[in-house]
Amino acid sequence: MFTAALQLPDPWKVSAVEFRDGADGKSELHIDIAFATGSRFRCPEPKCGEEARPVHDVRERVWRHLNFFQYKAFIHAGVPRVSCPEHGVHAVPVPWARPGSGFTLLFEAMVVELAKSQPVADVARQVGEHDTRSWRFIRHYVDEARLYEDHTGVEAIGIDETSRKGHSYITVVADLTERDVINVTPGKDANTVKEFSLDFMAHNGDPDRVRLVTCDMSLGFAKGIREHLPNAAKVIDKFHVVKHANEAVDKVRKAEARENPLLRRTKYLWLRNEANLTGPQLEVKRNLARRRSKTARACGMRETLQDIYADSAGRAEAEAGFKALCSWMMHSRLEPMKALAHQFRRHW
Repeated sequence: MFTAALQLPDPWKVSAVEFRDGADGKSELHIDIAFATGSRFRCPEPKCGEEARPVHDVRERVWRHLNFFQYKAFIHAGVPRVSCPEHGVHAVPVPWARPGSGFTLLFEAMVVELAKSQPVADVARQVGEHDTRSWRFIRHYVDEARLYEDHTGVEAIGIDETSRKGHSYITVVADLTERDVINVTPGKDANTVKEFSLDFMAHNGDPDRVRLVTCDMSLGFAKGIREHLPNAAKVIDKFHVVKHANEAVDKVRKAEARENPLLRRTKYLWLRNEANLTGPQLEVKRNLARRRSKTARACGMRETLQDIYADSAGRAEAEAGFKALCSWMMHSRLEPMKALAHQFRRHW
């Protein structure tokens, strides 16, 4: 039954199955696999023309397999080695695992699938393995898959950085046409864009053909785009523009709340669109706005910014609205809003 379940080809078969106590005291399933006596194997070198040869010797190996119900499962086998007159002594590949791996193909496939939707450390905990071991074979499959990446014709990309709790930044590059991630590189500066361009060329991409790059207002990205994607128009995406505006509004609120306690714990009244506020929340916001608060003025600037995105009929109208908004912010005597206007103008 286990031979059939594992889909073992000749000459392999299950020779023994038993439960044993693991290092943690819990029962584990151990499956012994053997090849038939007198079996012959070909040299594993791809271009070798030698006939199948007798076994030179055997090396015992163990692989972690998919769990059998609630029990960890392990496969044990003596891996045969053959002696080739041309290529020397080589281990024969087994059908259930990659050469050199301590896991079966099915176990690796399960972990890779889980890792698509959650952190590798969480997956490793679920399956009872150390995350460093899991990362080794995940990287193998990622590197293998990337060998077949072809970026010919990619002309529009999006660049964004992310981090976990403010540490270890990585930059993600996506093909905006196909909506596929095409590169992930450590860092978030001009050198990151350089590393992307080198990898891009290694996969048939042409940096000179990239016409559009969307990104945030990072000066490092701006420098990298100028130097390594010379023909690309840089577009600051709306998400990051509004994010910076929200941060500026909240800085105004925090400063004003030191003198006006009514503004405490009202952060999201000013950062959410009014359509997303409840009736009572909207009433509180309007009452505070009637007091001519600095926060209300800053919020009005943020809302004007969103109106420019939503209502402008074309580029000329949007630019005129944007210039007027920056002038308003510069003359507002609200330092966070003035700083935001300076930031916008640096990237205009």
